[in-house]
Amino acid sequence: SALQRALSVYRIIGGLKASEPMPASLPSSALAEFLGTCLLVFTVGCNLLGETSAEWAVTSIACTLMVMIYATAAISGGHLNPSVTVAMLLLKKMSPGRAVTYIAAQIGAGIVASMAYTVLFQEKTSVGPSAGFSWWQACAVETIYTAMLVLVVACVTCKRNNPEDQPNQFYGLAIGFVVIAGGYGAGKISGGAFNPAVAVGLGAFSSVIDSLWYVLFQILGSLVAVLFFRALRPEENLTGTDLLEYEPRLVNRMLSEFTGTFVLVLTVGLNVLGSSSATAWSAAAALLSMVYALGDVSGGHFNPAVSLAVVISGKALAMRDLVPYWLAQAAAGVMAGLIYTALYSGTTFSLGPKAGYTDSAAFLLEFIFTLILCHTVLSVACVKGITSPLSRNNYFGLAIGGAVVAGGFAAGNVSGGCLNPAVSLGIGVANMTIDGTANASYILGYCMAGLCGGLGAALLFFSSHVREYTPKMADRRLFPPRTDLGLASS
Repeated sequence: SALQRALSVYRIIGGLKASEPMPASLPSSALAEFLGTCLLVFTVGCNLLGETSAEWAVTSIACTLMVMIYATAAISGGHLNPSVTVAMLLLKKMSPGRAVTYIAAQIGAGIVASMAYTVLFQEKTSVGPSAGFSWWQACAVETIYTAMLVLVVACVTCKRNNPEDQPNQFYGLAIGFVVIAGGYGAGKISGGAFNPAVAVGLGAFSSVIDSLWYVLFQILGSLVAVLFFRALRPEENLTGTDLLEYEPRLVNRMLSEFTGTFVLVLTVGLNVLGSSSATAWSAAAALLSMVYALGDVSGGHFNPAVSLAVVISGKALAMRDLVPYWLAQAAAGVMAGLIYTALYSGTTFSLGPKAGYTDSAAFLLEFIFTLILCHTVLSVACVKGITSPLSRNNYFGLAIGGAVVAGGFAAGNVSGGCLNPAVSLGIGVANMTIDGTANASYILGYCMAGLCGGLGAALLFFSSHVREYTPKMADRRLFPPRTDLGLASS
């Protein structure tokens, strides 16, 4: 189909086989990169100078990135970001000459877009730390979220997550939603560029040196992403039967759970401390992107309650792996909590019900919406969930992220909407480092409410998915070993 051809092109240019003949000429690919990046930077500038409401500006930019990736993937691979191109070069997925051409087109596009919106609005943009923040804080979040963006690009276009026989359809969605995660979370600190072309465009006519500082740390983010990608996905260098038979080792799966949980908890903390009105939306975007990026490595739980539900369901995680998963998730939550506290110069927030609500109300809502989240994971990510020739569905990450949006907004004004013991632990420990143990008791209460939600979800799954446990039912796991699909000999 046309879609399969387009996705195959994306694998070749953006993430898999640079040695194969290119489907589009270099001038055509460079033009696609120029146009896509130009529209992205122009959208950024229009949102800034047009004073779009904070609730929608980041989503506008993220949607531009997403649609332009889908639009240009069949031509150039849809990098639209020099950091992505640098990573693909380092991963040996494109030639140096093509990489240089892409970067030149992207940077040029940023400058042209800057000229366009400057003339249109008769006003200039700039880059740099927001008021009240220092350069190290701004550069730190630019590094972290650029690394997240590049890692997601590399993972959703890699061999195992985007196999030639069944290329995925979620790559653009996963990449675009990184901007929603980081834009609302880190935007209050750095402005949320995460792209050297955006940084250069914003500062082209006002603060060139400041732009170059951003570029430096964004490229550093790209290098970090490459290191994580190699550690998470050692199978990328395998071929043939070795690739088909590959199963991630426990250490790779623990690193996957650590990475995804860290990004999620950090995003939650930065949103809350930045007084964002879109905390649930941003956290859901972080979860969606990381589930799509790493779901085929560890299952993409990033939540101790989810891991508990999955173990009890007997579908995708052995009992012996539960504690290692919990340790990785807990460590990531605590580290993320300490980092967002440092990024806000020692400011934290505490667990507990909001003013006017009781502990019981908070615990009950945490239980209910964690149950909904866990049951969603079991229903869409532990079984295929569709009747189709495809070996997996493509909506699993969107459904899981949607559950966080639902619960985060519904419970947020009562309990805070953690829905995740790792989030609760990270928030609680970070708060203890500054304010002492006054609210420490809520850590246990919130964690137990979440874990009970996971247990309840597993019991509900047994009742709602009885057919999954019938002896004649084929293996319908979302990420079964590929040899189980009968592909090893093909």
